[in-house]
Amino acid sequence: MFDNAPERKKKHARVPEAVPEESEDARIALRCNRKELRLVDAFVTNGEFATRSELMRAALHAFLRSHALSTAPAPPVDAEGLVEVPVRLRPEEYAAFETYARHVANGRPVRDILAEIVRRGELELKVNELVQRARATVREAVETRTQVGALEESGKDLERKGVVGR
Repeated sequence: MFDNAPERKKKHARVPEAVPEESEDARIALRCNRKELRLVDAFVTNGEFATRSELMRAALHAFLRSHALSTAPAPPVDAEGLVEVPVRLRPEEYAAFETYARHVANGRPVRDILAEIVRRGELELKVNELVQRARATVREAVETRTQVGALEESGKDLERKGVVGR
């Protein structure tokens, strides 16, 4: 008698249903009270966000990022209160630091020398040098483009005068 009874889902089921595999851009619905909606609409009205959806996506992304960062495992700290960080060096770079550690730094470990260099910012001079080189390269490229443009105009003038043909 009860075998053919329609199956009804309980209103307040304790066990979540299996979520069917959804597309990459799934939709969700949010329930907000009037006060929350007014606040959301104020952001949209002020032009900070184009739509309610855009605001909610931004809020969700910010929440997920901050939550993910807060749950990220912290690197282990040693007895001295320091975090060990692996550094990748070329063999010749390591050899140079090893020689420096042996002869200049009175045999201190290379890892301590590298940490000191990073802390004291001794590499700043190298970074500054690289920045100056990059700026000089950009200036040279601009000058070269200017010269090429001038040569191009000169070539067009010569073609117009009939001195040179293509």
